[in-house]
Amino acid sequence: MPVSEMLKLRVISHKSVKDELIESLQRLGVVEFIDLPSALGDKIQKLGLSVGAEGRAYAEMESFLNDLRLAIEYLESINESKKGLMDSLFAGKFHLSREELESRVKKLNYREIVEDIRKRERRSIEIRNKRAQLVSERELLRSWESLGVPLEFFEVGTLRTLGIIGSLKNEEFQSFSRDIKEKLSLWEIIFLPSPPEEKAFALIYLREESEILQEILRNYNFNAFTVPKRKGTPREAIADIEKELEKLDSEEKENLNKLKGYLLYLDELKLVYDYLSIALTKQKADSNFLVTSKVFMFEGWLRKSDEERVRKLLGEYKGVVAYSFEEPSPEDNVPVVVENHPIIRPFEVLTALYGLPIYGKDIDPTPFFAPFFFVFFGLCLTDAGYGLVIAILVSMVLARYRDRIPLGAKKFFLLLLLGGISTIIFGGMEAAWFGDLFHKISWLNSLGKLLSKAKLLDPMENPMLVLGISLALGIVHIFVGLILKAYVNIRQGNLRDAIFDQFGWLWFLSSLLLLGAFKVGKVPQSWGNFVYAMVGGSALLLVATQGREEKNIIKRILKGVFSLYDVMGYLSDVLSYSRLLALGLGTAVIAMIVNMLAMMVINVPFVGVIIAVVILIIGHILSILVNSLGAFVHSTRLQYVEFFSKFYTGGGKAFEPFSINTKFTRIAD
Repeated sequence: MPVSEMLKLRVISHKSVKDELIESLQRLGVVEFIDLPSALGDKIQKLGLSVGAEGRAYAEMESFLNDLRLAIEYLESINESKKGLMDSLFAGKFHLSREELESRVKKLNYREIVEDIRKRERRSIEIRNKRAQLVSERELLRSWESLGVPLEFFEVGTLRTLGIIGSLKNEEFQSFSRDIKEKLSLWEIIFLPSPPEEKAFALIYLREESEILQEILRNYNFNAFTVPKRKGTPREAIADIEKELEKLDSEEKENLNKLKGYLLYLDELKLVYDYLSIALTKQKADSNFLVTSKVFMFEGWLRKSDEERVRKLLGEYKGVVAYSFEEPSPEDNVPVVVENHPIIRPFEVLTALYGLPIYGKDIDPTPFFAPFFFVFFGLCLTDAGYGLVIAILVSMVLARYRDRIPLGAKKFFLLLLLGGISTIIFGGMEAAWFGDLFHKISWLNSLGKLLSKAKLLDPMENPMLVLGISLALGIVHIFVGLILKAYVNIRQGNLRDAIFDQFGWLWFLSSLLLLGAFKVGKVPQSWGNFVYAMVGGSALLLVATQGREEKNIIKRILKGVFSLYDVMGYLSDVLSYSRLLALGLGTAVIAMIVNMLAMMVINVPFVGVIIAVVILIIGHILSILVNSLGAFVHSTRLQYVEFFSKFYTGGGKAFEPFSINTKFTRIAD
């Protein structure tokens, strides 16, 4: 079965071999520790035990690792020799032994380097913020250059005068002007540049009349400007700002040069990151243990297939280690490992997105939905040219980065590759190669005619046939889901549920399909009594069994009768598969529109061919992106909504063994 059988490991060992044993288990990488302190809770103290390591024991290292990660990211951001996006995403790893890794890390005073990088990085941010503030001030003051009054005057004034700077709407300014003429004895207005609908100005007035002015201003929507806290006239302040900016630029340049100097240590810092990550993982593992003054103990999960490897390892500590292997109990929260055939493995990405199987309850749905997803994706995209482009691009990525791509990303790319192959198959059956491009271009006509010989379906000419195929696939898909649910029930000992629910509905739905075929003349009329008996018998079975949990006979019958209405849900599910036809038609129409637009401009003198080629390239690239996304989303939706809902729960916990997980390094031993 794809879901691996798991075992629980219990170990009690003398403390003298603790570090060595933990390191050996980390190298083996097949055991996931159980958080015993959390599982036992308050019982720990009653049993005279204590926790192996408190969280605070590794908090400091975790904090430094975070600083180290930020320092590496910053250095990579200023690295002018950095590679392209794909090379950055799938960067190669350093191949080192543990001894080599440790030796190189110990040669580097990495704490001092990281602290200096972080300090300079923070200073760079401060400089950028300060620079932005100065530039903003400079722009404001440039609009006040005509103001020959020192800026500090608008903050403190003189012994007898004060000043304000602000603006009013044009329609208010005239009235304001009249008020100050009438109510202030001495004043002066200096107009400043402003938008056409406003009047910006500086007003100088007598200090003793400030209350009168405030009372006037309360009658208007006066917008007071914030005056920069600088000395001298705006022109003098601008000159000061220019000097400050030069100083900051110089400091930033020097700071950046210092940081670029650390690029020399970038690779070494990556090694330090992995070295400390390994150490941190070991420290975190310690927090899962329980200890006394002389022994420590832990529990963990492992695949049954790894039992012998773990026995062999623990056997090396004979006399100081006691251990046992047990089957999981129903109360255990067992992590899950799914192991499928390599051709099925890429589809595990979709299972993981929905939720892994719950151990002991679910079956792995991957091998059952994989063929359907393969077919559905091809039918949704249904253009062999698009499939060919996808397959070629993905193959190039896989070939170039095959040793660098993480397992999860590799599965996703392989899934895309299979989707491309499926699209080539089903697009070829419909003779769709970039829409009807080969029939639009005269010198490609012969190739188009050759490819058309493989044509088996044409959704444009006979959409009902493709719709019928789509709905038939949906019926098979749903029936497989019901059969899988019956299997799950039988495996869990619920034979009655399997017979009355899943097989009962399979019988009823099959009978309705047979009745439909009989009504349209696809079944001989001599079968009439048999067909009606099938429908009636299956309906009676459902009526008699669907309310079986009810003790009251009337409720039981009513619930059974109402259950027949669920047939509408199944009908709705089947109709959902009509999207296979709709998406396929959508792809074909968009491709044909792109070709038509290109043909409309191809005869324009001199530039027509160039414009047509640009339209074809950009149009079909966009069409591939949009329709591929649609094919992926809708094919996935049919699995999650119509298929999984029949038998699958999901929500299992992924198996995460205690192992050496490095980001930049591949440990050779």
